[in-house]
Amino acid sequence: MHKINLERRWEEAGLTDDFIFSKVFLDPEITLELLRRIFPELAIEGIKILNSQQEFKSTYDAKSIRFDIYVEDHANNHYDIEMQVANHHNLPQRNRF
Repeated sequence: MHKINLERRWEEAGLTDDFIFSKVFLDPEITLELLRRIFPELAIEGIKILNSQQEFKSTYDAKSIRFDIYVEDHANNHYDIEMQVANHHNLPQRNRF
């Protein structure tokens, strides 16, 4: 019974699943296409995926933040691609980082 349930969960997993999301956006071609569609005015030529699940701390005693997919483009612009499936009403606080 447990194995069947796991198989069903895997078959029904979509982009909102953390594992699937990370695997999809670790593909530079997919991520580049997403960024080009979001920011067509930037004419992004290429990207480098710096890290998945990247953690940052501003000071040793600060709360860390985690970027789901952290990317740099050809012009040294940095992008954080996030998936948020629930509204915790904390978007302004998250954006400050």
